[in-house]
Amino acid sequence: MKKIFPLIFIFSFLFIHTIKSQVIIDSISLVSTERSNILFSFNNTKLMAGKNVSDRYIVYYNSDTIFLNVQNAGIWTKKTVYIGANLQSATLALNNDTIWVCWKEGIANATIKARYTVNKGNTWNSILAVSPIGKVSAPSIFAASNGKIHFVWSKESTTDTTIYHNVYSQGAFLPTPTALSNLGKQGLWPSIIAIGDTILCSWKENPLPSKVWFRSSFDGGKHWNQLPNQPTTTLIASTKDPNLSYSFDANSKTHYLYLAYDGSNQIYLQRSTDFGNSWSNPSVISNTNKLSQFAHLESNNNGFVGISYEQRPIGASLFDDSKKDVWFTYSTNWGSVGSFSLDTLAYSNNRFGSIFSSFNKIDNNNFYLAWLTNDTIKQEIKVYEKHVRITIPTALAITENTITNLKIYPNPFTNYATIESKQYLNKADLIIYNMQGQKVAQTKNISGYTITIQRNRLPVGTYFKTIVKGKKIIGINRFIII
Repeated sequence: MKKIFPLIFIFSFLFIHTIKSQVIIDSISLVSTERSNILFSFNNTKLMAGKNVSDRYIVYYNSDTIFLNVQNAGIWTKKTVYIGANLQSATLALNNDTIWVCWKEGIANATIKARYTVNKGNTWNSILAVSPIGKVSAPSIFAASNGKIHFVWSKESTTDTTIYHNVYSQGAFLPTPTALSNLGKQGLWPSIIAIGDTILCSWKENPLPSKVWFRSSFDGGKHWNQLPNQPTTTLIASTKDPNLSYSFDANSKTHYLYLAYDGSNQIYLQRSTDFGNSWSNPSVISNTNKLSQFAHLESNNNGFVGISYEQRPIGASLFDDSKKDVWFTYSTNWGSVGSFSLDTLAYSNNRFGSIFSSFNKIDNNNFYLAWLTNDTIKQEIKVYEKHVRITIPTALAITENTITNLKIYPNPFTNYATIESKQYLNKADLIIYNMQGQKVAQTKNISGYTITIQRNRLPVGTYFKTIVKGKKIIGINRFIII
């Protein structure tokens, strides 16, 4: 039976609860020793995924082979993903027990390809062509909690380089990839994440000085918001290689979207609490006495934000890998300005240098730094990792695995709309935010498969609806009142 719940306005002050997390960084562990031509993808990709600490996967490659190293109960076993020619930018994603790997193959007539395994790399499905053949590059992949697999990449033409998106769902891609970047310019190195059907994408765009841009979709990538009038990074002369992460603070009911990138040899961070409609001013979080690049960003739902990057001394050449090292900084207060560790410490210093540093989330409490060291004497590459553990009060732990498809219709609406859920909602909370990230309405203890919300006094405009049960996000939708 359909129930009607008028929206109740909340005028009380918002109480922000800061969770006291402890960050524990373990010693260095060797994953594998490989031939000297092994690489990590350096752009905005995910290199490691896992169900837990003892069940993890890491991807790397050379020009003719892509490898998946699988850890089971502390033992790493290397599997071959694909053998080809002119391979680059291998990245991965995990959806339940299915491991997806995506990469670029070819040079001028290249294509973005992908395949998946359901048995930890023992067998693989047939190759999927993600992009049309052309001068394509820099793929990123993300597996959403609803089972949809999102891909972004760049494609160069005679007039520009464009960022494209497509989604794989129920055995098929959308008929046509969606162009996301500004026409006539150079869109490069895209990053993508998804929360259910909420899709968030960022990229670097030339001509120089380069800038970071952002777009969003709230229906699984079928439709995207209009391109903004300006990039997120207007205050910095040149920016590149963006990376995205999302967190939800169940205490303050705040959605945090984080954007990290490098510019002028420093690492910057911006935050948004309205899904990228507006951004905080960029703040430097790297050591200003060093030269930094290639930010990799992850976060959890308890205030932890961690960023790894590659760093070298001032005066050192970009091409001298022996001077590079893995650096890492973090915040336990939702990435707020001034909350990051005061000085970022080198975690792998050695005479050969450490390159291609990345930061990878396994679950809400376990993260891994990963990097390569090129031993030029033995002519071998060592793949290293370091476990970053977050300890939090057990009662405050939050998971993201309960996000399901929610529909809201009609959208736009004038007086009322219906929310439809595939699962029964039992004593959940409905919270509505405006485009400034401010909570404007809340209804508690809602139940049922369908819920009708009334406009009441909400003015014309665009809003976000979040349904939360306990400390778990059930769904997020954008809607418009006309």
